[in-house]
Amino acid sequence: MSRPADQIEKIYVEHYQEITKYLYRRTGNMETAKDLSQDVFIKALHGLSSFKGHSSVKTWLYTIAYHTFVNDYRRKVKRPVADVEDFDQLEQQAFLTPEHYMEKQAELQRLWDNINRLKDSYRDVLILRDIQELSYEEVAEVLNWTLSKVKTTLHRSRLELKRMLHCEEFNQ
Repeated sequence: MSRPADQIEKIYVEHYQEITKYLYRRTGNMETAKDLSQDVFIKALHGLSSFKGHSSVKTWLYTIAYHTFVNDYRRKVKRPVADVEDFDQLEQQAFLTPEHYMEKQAELQRLWDNINRLKDSYRDVLILRDIQELSYEEVAEVLNWTLSKVKTTLHRSRLELKRMLHCEEFNQ
């Protein structure tokens, strides 16, 4: 049987970047996201012996990450949203022209500005399902919601985001 340190190292290698991206999307600050990610994996190491496998390791880590974020958020004042360019450090993107790049950056910033204006429950479910691509069941487990609440809230959050984007376009 492998040692807990070996198990957590494997889990860390497989999931660190994904958990960090999720926490960045929640905090808007890459350094804070990295710090919280470290906390998540420390908590996972300490809780590894009690992990029963009722859910996937990924869902378990997202649950830890969600609660770590919520606890950190409650301890601190609301952080300003960071520039989307900080997030680009994690993903390679190819653009045809500098103008195309700037256009895409502006669109992304506009989208994130609106996502961050959504109420917390809408933002939580939208990020977990549509951006982090967790299944409906995984989102329900992470948020401790029923499956129908996840689907209903996600539908409402998508409608609200569309409304916000449409109003913004109309007012320009």
